Amino acid sequence: MDTVYRISYYAGVQTVRLMHRLGRFFTLLFLPLRLLLKRVATTVRKHRGRTLRAKLHTFTQYCFEAVQRVRAAWQKKPLLGILQVLLLLIAAVRRYRHIVKGAVMVVAIVATAWLLQETFRYWNSITFALALTDAEGETFGYVSDEAQLQAGIAMAEERLEMTGVTLEADVKPDVSLHMIPQANILDKTEICDYLLSHTNTALSYACGIYIDGAFHGAVIGHGNAERLLEDILVDSRKGQEGVTASFFETVELIDGRYPEERIMTPQDMTEQLVSEAVAQEYYELKGAETLTEISQKTGVEETVLRELNPGVGYTVPGGQTLLIRRGEPHLQVLVSGTIQYEVDVPYAVKRVADASSYEGVERVRTNGENGRSRITATVTYLDGQQLSSVITASTVIREPVTQVVAYGTKKIDKHYQGGANATGHFIWPVPETRYVSQYYKSGVHNAIDIWSRDMTGQDIVAVDGGTVIVAEDPSGTSYWSYGKYIIIDHGGGYQTLYAHCHELFVKEGDKVLQGQRIASVGNTGRSTAPHLHFEVRVNGRAVNPMKFY
Repeated sequence: MDTVYRISYYAGVQTVRLMHRLGRFFTLLFLPLRLLLKRVATTVRKHRGRTLRAKLHTFTQYCFEAVQRVRAAWQKKPLLGILQVLLLLIAAVRRYRHIVKGAVMVVAIVATAWLLQETFRYWNSITFALALTDAEGETFGYVSDEAQLQAGIAMAEERLEMTGVTLEADVKPDVSLHMIPQANILDKTEICDYLLSHTNTALSYACGIYIDGAFHGAVIGHGNAERLLEDILVDSRKGQEGVTASFFETVELIDGRYPEERIMTPQDMTEQLVSEAVAQEYYELKGAETLTEISQKTGVEETVLRELNPGVGYTVPGGQTLLIRRGEPHLQVLVSGTIQYEVDVPYAVKRVADASSYEGVERVRTNGENGRSRITATVTYLDGQQLSSVITASTVIREPVTQVVAYGTKKIDKHYQGGANATGHFIWPVPETRYVSQYYKSGVHNAIDIWSRDMTGQDIVAVDGGTVIVAEDPSGTSYWSYGKYIIIDHGGGYQTLYAHCHELFVKEGDKVLQGQRIASVGNTGRSTAPHLHFEVRVNGRAVNPMKFY
């Protein structure tokens, strides 16, 4: 092959040199024509229009008289008419020899240019190629290189798959180079058709459908193949306006000879193309596993697992089945369209200081309200699954309203001025444990939850002396979530609340002392486990109980 490339390189260099020489030749060739045109232009300017019109009138009159002579001679005898034409031509050449000479020169130049053009076109169409010989040694075609031959053989073998027929033709390229017209070089489809024609299988001329270079079948008629592909795209659009559909893979239609066993009806071809090439695959969990463990075992990324199984948590209980591979058809369709939808625009929160309220106390002065926006987006789906979404426009329909929250800055005095039984400071309400499972969060959880294992029945004591103003079980009322609960008024605007109790040991109106047993820990009301829900209220507003400890 090195020899072939050297010869090709040499031929290319010589062709470039030939082009430069032809350029100089044409410049010299058309020089007389340029001089003739220049001379004509000079003559026209010299004799002006009147002289030119006079000559044209004389020439026209001569032609008219010549026609009259030929007609008269022809009427007498046709042979005389032919002789008269010859005599008139000879006389015209003698009379207008300078015009004839110029016309002959122009014709000669044009003819020479045309001949050179055709010569160049012919040699430009000639290229180097390898000859293809059959089993008998006869040349049946040419290829540009051996790779084109191998591509044709591979295409023929692919068409013969599932037919039980093998390719038996022995085709070898001639190592010698041949200069032939480019139109005589065979491409891979023509080589394929030749090879198939030498097999013992029934062939028909049809249109093959190739997806990403792989043969999937053939149908009779190129138009039928185009229509069935268009029908698949139309079905994917589902009649929606402004929606475009295209194939995800590269689809190629190739006309040629195909084994009749591989030719299908358009309906069967459509069913095959939309059927699943890759079946859905599932993973069954025998015991609880995390997504990380499942990803390591299946080789599927966690993000893909979440996409295929919406709503799945990080830990998946045993006995469940997860989708790890979605079914894919032979021919996937991309559908793109513009959609509009509305979304909430979250409101902002503005916090302002309130010196009249204690620390930890928050109240909403202005309720926040979400705004509304209309979103225009271009969404692309691959076989019904959203592939991408690009927002092209966003229009605010309603502006959001900022929420104003006032937070207290007034310091809480741990040693408050209480009532007659109050000491002025709080003790811990559950002597058995000081573990807090959930802390105070203003507006969300206005208390602390005190919890430990197996604490049902443990003592709850009054954090300070005071008067019991509430001791009840509000089941069936709007306060049912507290379960059995107690509120003690310690005076000076300070109150404490004890909720979810198992049993109450005081009643409304009782006077209690600091550390007195008032109830036992329970799980009543809205509670998921035994614990104490403990609140501190100052002037009717809940504050953080931990401020007092």
